[in-house]
Amino acid sequence: MIAIKHGKSGEIQFVEGLRGYGTDWAQIGPPLPAANDPNLLVLVSGAWVEDPVKVEAILLPSIKAEAERRKMGFLSAGGAKKAEYAQKAAEVSFYDSLGGSLTTILAALNALTAAQRRAKFGYALADAAAFGEPTITPAIERFRAGMAGSDKVPAIAAAEARACAAIKAATTAAAKRTAAAAVSWPA
Repeated sequence: MIAIKHGKSGEIQFVEGLRGYGTDWAQIGPPLPAANDPNLLVLVSGAWVEDPVKVEAILLPSIKAEAERRKMGFLSAGGAKKAEYAQKAAEVSFYDSLGGSLTTILAALNALTAAQRRAKFGYALADAAAFGEPTITPAIERFRAGMAGSDKVPAIAAAEARACAAIKAATTAAAKRTAAAAVSWPA
């Protein structure tokens, strides 16, 4: 495959040969390397090399897409679920802030007005009612267990951030590809 350039328009095309293109077209540079996507190549000092900017523009979205795919293995799709998870995490955090023992926590819960309990523990109250439980403690523990099961998501996000930073820091296309290939996703 070769690159040809139109003498008047400046258009560049990647073709198998000049046959049939006419006199306004001329080959530029040597034949293209067979293993490369011609759209990623630039001619530098008479040689075709991968353009680091173009390679980065392909690698970053692919890393982000893979991270998203992996995260969704632990999360449910949808904005409402994300808001629900955040609220449940806030309820667990507030519950934990009420004291170090179950007795202290239950006393602090009983000191809250009904409106305060609904405001602070809406999901836990609904969950406890659905399960027929007299207190929110079992609901909070279910939320906590769910949060523990999703601890992979932050690790995936960290691996994504590290890979993207390494790709951006690399100065050659080859180094960018190496950085992308080196990403270590959590198991």
